[in-house]
Amino acid sequence: MFKLNEIKINYMIEPLTIKDNVKVIWNYDSNCLEEQKSYQIIVKNEDSEIIYDTGIVESSIMEQKLEGIILPSRHRFSVLLKVISKVNSIEEKVTFFETTLRDDEWKGKWTSIPDSFNGGTLYFRKQFKLENKKIKKARCYVCGIGYHELYINGRKVKDVVLNPGVTNYDLTLLYDTYELESFLENGDNVMGVEVGYGWYGSRKLLLQLYVTYEDGTEYEDHSTCNYGWWVSGTPIIDNSIYGGEIYDARKEELTYPHWCKKEFQPTWANGWMYTILTQNPVGKLTPQEIPPIRVIKEFDVYKTIKIDDKHIVFDFNQNMAGWAKISLKGERGSKVTLVYAEGLKEDNHVNQLNLRSARCSDTYILKGEEIETYFPRFTYHGFQFVEAIIEGKVEIISIKGIHVHSDVNVVGSFKCSDEILNRLHYMAVITEQNNQYSILTDCPQRDERFGWLNDVSSRQFQSNFNFDMDRFYNKVVHDISETQSSDGAIADTAPYYTGGQPADTTTASYLLLALYSYKLYGDKELIIREYDNLKRWVEYLLTRQKDYIMDYYYYADWVPPQTLKNSNSDGIFVSSLFLHWHLKLIAELAKIASKEEDYNRYSKMVIESKEAINKKYYHEDTHSYSLNTQCENAMAIWLDVCKEENKKLVFENVVKDIIDNNYHITCGNQGYRHVFYLLAEYGYGDLAIKVLKNEEYPGWGYMVKMNASTIWERWEAEMQNEMHSFDHPMFGSFDAMFYHYFGGIQYDGNGCDETIIHPYVVQSLEFVETSFETIKGTFVSNWKKIGTKIEYYIEIPVNLNIKVIIDRDIESINGTKVSGKEFRLSGGHYTIISK
Repeated sequence: MFKLNEIKINYMIEPLTIKDNVKVIWNYDSNCLEEQKSYQIIVKNEDSEIIYDTGIVESSIMEQKLEGIILPSRHRFSVLLKVISKVNSIEEKVTFFETTLRDDEWKGKWTSIPDSFNGGTLYFRKQFKLENKKIKKARCYVCGIGYHELYINGRKVKDVVLNPGVTNYDLTLLYDTYELESFLENGDNVMGVEVGYGWYGSRKLLLQLYVTYEDGTEYEDHSTCNYGWWVSGTPIIDNSIYGGEIYDARKEELTYPHWCKKEFQPTWANGWMYTILTQNPVGKLTPQEIPPIRVIKEFDVYKTIKIDDKHIVFDFNQNMAGWAKISLKGERGSKVTLVYAEGLKEDNHVNQLNLRSARCSDTYILKGEEIETYFPRFTYHGFQFVEAIIEGKVEIISIKGIHVHSDVNVVGSFKCSDEILNRLHYMAVITEQNNQYSILTDCPQRDERFGWLNDVSSRQFQSNFNFDMDRFYNKVVHDISETQSSDGAIADTAPYYTGGQPADTTTASYLLLALYSYKLYGDKELIIREYDNLKRWVEYLLTRQKDYIMDYYYYADWVPPQTLKNSNSDGIFVSSLFLHWHLKLIAELAKIASKEEDYNRYSKMVIESKEAINKKYYHEDTHSYSLNTQCENAMAIWLDVCKEENKKLVFENVVKDIIDNNYHITCGNQGYRHVFYLLAEYGYGDLAIKVLKNEEYPGWGYMVKMNASTIWERWEAEMQNEMHSFDHPMFGSFDAMFYHYFGGIQYDGNGCDETIIHPYVVQSLEFVETSFETIKGTFVSNWKKIGTKIEYYIEIPVNLNIKVIIDRDIESINGTKVSGKEFRLSGGHYTIISK
């Protein structure tokens, strides 16, 4: 079988956002067993003229840059990929991409309304007339900030929400591209945009519309003041990220039948006015390429608690990010306020203690129709519980929990014989999803929701396996670079909303995101683009050390469990370990970027740093580092600071301390990951599982015991303080151990082309099943125990030849007798039986 799976353009499917530097990437169906011998790519313009032809390229490589090609703006290009296998099977597939506006093509004006006009969202609309001719293409480019929704003739265009993504608006403004062919009519049309505050804190619109007819003529329109553009308040009379929405449905009557239909005409008498020009945001207009935020799933009510006729609590049995959708009926002017929370008080009212100043509620004022349905659109909440507070005469018909997050593809799967581990995997995945909101937030509920980079240094390791993060990581690295000051220091959060500058040294995430964009997706372009900025951050850190010992830290190993023995690590030691890690990472990035001089310099520093840390912190008599905490010892081993001859002895201290603490890990958000991976690496996978499943406080098993559905920020089940998120991904990267060790999928190289399959079979489990979709195709690694033997099932994407390691003597591969433990296998499906 020889069959293509998908073709991506610049890591996206059929993008409308291309400016230049086009890269075509493809892979094959998982059942494809024929290797690629050659390929040819032919690019045609809208007139079907060939503008690029690679000719036949004899190679098994599955990517091609389109170099030397000139791309006019607002143009669609077809891409034909023709591939030939080594047995001369032929497969063809066509895709397309579109170019977007050039920077100098923005003609529209930024429009708004006086800030004191109201506190809600704004309707912008214009009626326009199209000729009675067939439409070939229609595009609308919209930057509506904070958030916007585009409507044409009363219909919402796209199913996305909370659009566009969050940025530092003084530096970058994301705009979205809308395809309108199916929305437009000959004759009169109405376009409208509803704009809310979002993270920008103001409401501004920039829009450009282009309608191209089949005869080549074009209609275009742009946002401006007057010229048929109107603006008004809306039924959303208040909206904010932390506060929520207030929606007065009675105001819908002012725009009957719909504010964006031609049957309605705006006038001053019904509350409309001409748009006015506003101060231009100074950020660079940039096409949005990250996956949009969407409604992903609905959760039914698990339990209803009726406190009294005016207070009803709904438990969805799942902590989620999003909002509630409610259907109700009642008297005109009656009101229902939905109050969101992660926990309950003893009296069963919702407990918002940990939300701090965030109001986290939505209010709906009824218009008095038979059945009304409401859900917010310009805010979101983190919650498991919703309390409906009723004022007036109202009957609640139904309520759903609406799960909302960036629509990032899930590319990993894990399942094993232990349901607690399966539950923990689920919790790790959904906690991460709840914090994918165009930035990688720390939590989705309280008055924070920032992109804390020390958290990302840890949490990204499970994201690497579970999600397709290429465009997301690309944006986050860009966001971090935008925080950089003239001395090279980056900030603790990106975009920079809070925290310190310089960032804590635990923000190795800056370099890690760039490195794994290459290792996972082959995105060398990101490293080349950002290399100088990455290097400047490392050079800044070098100004804050003496003999490779750092002179500052803020967080280090953040929030270790204080009830356990010897849980607090030396912050300066941890900071110095992270400097060492930065040096290792920048050396690796320099090598990828072909910066030979930098590579040699930083590689020398890695050796010097290792010697300096050992000299100051290693205790020969106890075979331990610094204060002999699990974090300190494990990180020293994992980062290869510890000398090879001492690693086993230092590791024994880690194991002893785990046992002395009754099978608990004593680390905070950085060290725990190193401990788990080290346990698996050194053959103590069963101990790692025992720690994970330990039901005694504090730990992950305790979370499961307390019916948690997401991973917590801290270890207590009780909401004891105001820094206590129950939906925090920084402690979720134990999940990578399931893939990397138990499944044995160890990605490496350029876009996973040097991946190793090395399953670690543990006594505690009867079977493990893992899969991982990559830019090169899907890897599968399963094993199960059959009596005294182990049966392994492995799938390798076609065109790869990878190393497979089995820690037992092999009996057969696909029924053929073999001997040994290490093999190189080409793309295909393999059943391996061990003795």
